[in-house]
Amino acid sequence: MNRERKYISRTRITDPENGTVPTCVGKINPKLYGDGLQNLCRKTQDNLSRLSTNMADRLEPCLQYGIKHWHPNDRPKSAYSAKSYATPPDPKVVRWHDTNTMFADSRIFDNVRRPVTDISEDNESDSLSMTPGPKTTFCYICSTLEEHQRHLLQYRPKRPVSAKPRIEYVAPKPRLKKKIEEVEPNIGDCLYRVDIYTGDKVNAGTSGEVYITMKGSRDVLYKTRLAKKTSNFSFMRNTKESFFLKGPRLGNLEIITIEHEGGKKNLRWYLDRVEITDMKSGMIWVFKCQDWLDNSDSRDLIGKEKEQPIIDYDITVYTGNKSFGGTDANISLTMYGANGQSQKILLVDSSKGQTCFEKGGVDRFRIPQRDLGELKKIRIEHDGKGVASGWHLEKITITTNAPKQIYYFLYGGFIGKDVGKGHLYREIFAKKSLPKEVTTGPKTTYLVTVQTGDVKYAGTDANVFIQICGKDGKATRKIKLDDARNNFERGATEQFKLEAPDVGTISHIIVGHDNFGPGAGWFLDEVKIKRYILKKEANKYVKKEEKKREKKEQALRKSRENSPDQKRKQRRDEDSEEEEEDNRRKLVPPLYEECVFPCNEWLANDEGDGLVEKELKCASSMLRFSEDEQEEKVHYTVIVHTGNVKFAGTDADVFIQMFGENGRCSRRTKLDDSKNNFEKGMEDIFELDDINLGTLSHIVIGHDDSGMGAGWFLDDVIIRKHLSQKEIKAHKQKEKKKFKDQMKAKGKQKKKRQESDTEDEDDEVPIRTPDYEEFHFPCNKWLDSKEGDGEIERTLKCKKKQLHYEGGVNQGEHSTMYQIIVTTGNKSFAGTDANVYIQLHGRKGQETPRLPLDDEKNNFEKGQIDVFKRLDVNAVILTIESVDVGPVSYVTIGHDDSGPGAGWYLDEVKVRRYIQKNEAKEYVKRGRQKPLYEESVLPCKRWLSSSDDDKKTERQLKCEQRTLHYD
Repeated sequence: MNRERKYISRTRITDPENGTVPTCVGKINPKLYGDGLQNLCRKTQDNLSRLSTNMADRLEPCLQYGIKHWHPNDRPKSAYSAKSYATPPDPKVVRWHDTNTMFADSRIFDNVRRPVTDISEDNESDSLSMTPGPKTTFCYICSTLEEHQRHLLQYRPKRPVSAKPRIEYVAPKPRLKKKIEEVEPNIGDCLYRVDIYTGDKVNAGTSGEVYITMKGSRDVLYKTRLAKKTSNFSFMRNTKESFFLKGPRLGNLEIITIEHEGGKKNLRWYLDRVEITDMKSGMIWVFKCQDWLDNSDSRDLIGKEKEQPIIDYDITVYTGNKSFGGTDANISLTMYGANGQSQKILLVDSSKGQTCFEKGGVDRFRIPQRDLGELKKIRIEHDGKGVASGWHLEKITITTNAPKQIYYFLYGGFIGKDVGKGHLYREIFAKKSLPKEVTTGPKTTYLVTVQTGDVKYAGTDANVFIQICGKDGKATRKIKLDDARNNFERGATEQFKLEAPDVGTISHIIVGHDNFGPGAGWFLDEVKIKRYILKKEANKYVKKEEKKREKKEQALRKSRENSPDQKRKQRRDEDSEEEEEDNRRKLVPPLYEECVFPCNEWLANDEGDGLVEKELKCASSMLRFSEDEQEEKVHYTVIVHTGNVKFAGTDADVFIQMFGENGRCSRRTKLDDSKNNFEKGMEDIFELDDINLGTLSHIVIGHDDSGMGAGWFLDDVIIRKHLSQKEIKAHKQKEKKKFKDQMKAKGKQKKKRQESDTEDEDDEVPIRTPDYEEFHFPCNKWLDSKEGDGEIERTLKCKKKQLHYEGGVNQGEHSTMYQIIVTTGNKSFAGTDANVYIQLHGRKGQETPRLPLDDEKNNFEKGQIDVFKRLDVNAVILTIESVDVGPVSYVTIGHDDSGPGAGWYLDEVKVRRYIQKNEAKEYVKRGRQKPLYEESVLPCKRWLSSSDDDKKTERQLKCEQRTLHYD
């Protein structure tokens, strides 16, 4: 802004210095323009001169707009609004405040008319002289109302907001697919092999105790004893002893401490060196000692990594010829061998750049790596980067040169985020050879039975095929399974008769479909194959069995001839005659071989691992000698305990599938009866008949997530497998042999004249008859898509198994009588009408099943003492047998929270365990009095209620006092 003010007269239009005239757009020379502009400039100059004459002493000039005009020193009242401002604004800060006021009252100019006086150009603070003029209401600050409003808009006050506040729209979070993270191994999952080398010096060995402490870059394995199960173990001279230790990931081993602690004072040990191998990575560290370790001596040894030979692995990757089969993602490979595993290897070919793993391509890589030994499996994965990162892997071959061996890793499917469960990795097991398809040779009949699972959308309309492979490397071609029926529907069992070349003993099969049609996914339960044996193979079997029988008969003859005792000879003759009869009955040529191939998986590109073709290994193989021979079935009792938490029950359809240690599995069975099952805190019992699975290893249990609130909290599952007659006979023979071995060991310590008496006693010893085997599968988790990890199907491993015998009460040394005294507290509403139970736990881990405490009286009332006598648990639960748990360490007591006011205040529990005969004899041998029973006191003094205290209806009470009572 130009602060220099030069006042001009009315007659002079132009500046005498440069001939310019001030206007609203700045100074211009009117001589350069026409008459119209000159007249306008003249009128503007006349107006400014008149204004300066009339308002000389009341107004001060302002050059805000580029021309000389004035603002009043004293603001008029109309310059601000009383409604908008509580006090008049400061005229030094704000020039004009009402944007709607441009015309003011004429009274504000009454006091501004004064005579004109001369002014000095140098004094800018002096006012201009004024002459009296007419009253005016025009605002001389601004030319127009728009200009006035635009100039003062920034000083306009804000209007109060009277409308309701706007509701902000919050968009819901997008539903993203859960990222499945790999589970890291537990702390004790790393396995180390410790090789101890004792030196070749005189008296170098030791029988003392040896301990080791290992320190690595990541963690420490603390003091651990190096010992074996044998009682007389010692470190001998010039020997190598190997030990396997579990521990955390130690990283790179840096130092170990060897401690030698012997019982004798002069005991010494010469340690040559220690070699430690990480069984997972295959790394080996050597710690040299070459020194004597005296009694109670220790050494700190610094290790050095052992150099291992490097060999080349030629890796060939075959990408499938499917649409979008290639990928631009980064592919990594990890090899697992007998000597450990390799690091993660990034498969990159610098000569090709980014053109690897294209559709139908074959990529070769040579990787130098330490010798891993015989390869077991590989892990192939990619990072999912790039557009359409899914990759169709056909197969991988790995060739080693020293020694030369080719390993085949077959897959034949996609690996991607949108395939199956979305895993970006696969683990593929190695094959040393591929089966050759046989098209010629003798043919046989295959009877194939296919069981489709009983799950939602399990059926398929795609074209299903099967390939049968033998142990000799022979295989049939892929044969289509189809007939006139609508095959492979949910829960269906279908049989197909095939004619194909004989492949010998079946090792595995390849089954799959072509993924044709909508919803082509197929849930396969299992496949059974009957391979009818040819005459040539049956004759070989008979000759082989005859040779075995001849060798057995010769061994029996020798034992009879060498036996001096007539009773033993007579018994052995009887046993040999029975065995010979059995052998004669078995010497019949087999009719067919029956093989079972469990699957229990999806063959679908959008379920499981995304494969539509799988290789199934033979879980069990048996020879059958007639068509009437049926597969043995046994009875199972399944007991399911639903948790006692809020909303624990479910109305969904629950299923179970059992798996044996022999690899066989039962069919997927729905658990349902006429009752309302799987309610909160309930116990549901189901009776099933299925094939004999042997010892159970694990089960799969879940539900279909149907209905409202389908979530289910499963506590545990107990399965009782009732033994078959064949299993009972085998168990009796095992027990009889075990007992005879014990008696034989005792007989060696006695005199020869008592041997005959011990033999007579052996025949009188009763052998217990087993009834059933009980397997316990704990869970204690939710099966709910909205709780926990979102799983509705779980695999439960067997944590405990126990064999139960018939007539547990009669087996005096295996059962006892308990007297349980329960004291209810003397508080208000302390009693309960709920169903109370108790479980006893011994010191050695033995326990009874849950025993209901009920004697048809009104038990557990306020201040009442209830006494329950139980002659073994079979007096209460006839289907459950218990053993003597020994001294009671703690009990589990609770109730089912049923009925109104089910809360219960428990004061204490006393358990009286009556001493058995054998245990009482031990007291007498020690010179003590024979006890009658042992009393254990277990105080509680807390509520068992879902609404009081900590809201628990079950508690574990520890034994705080134990006393013996005598006759």
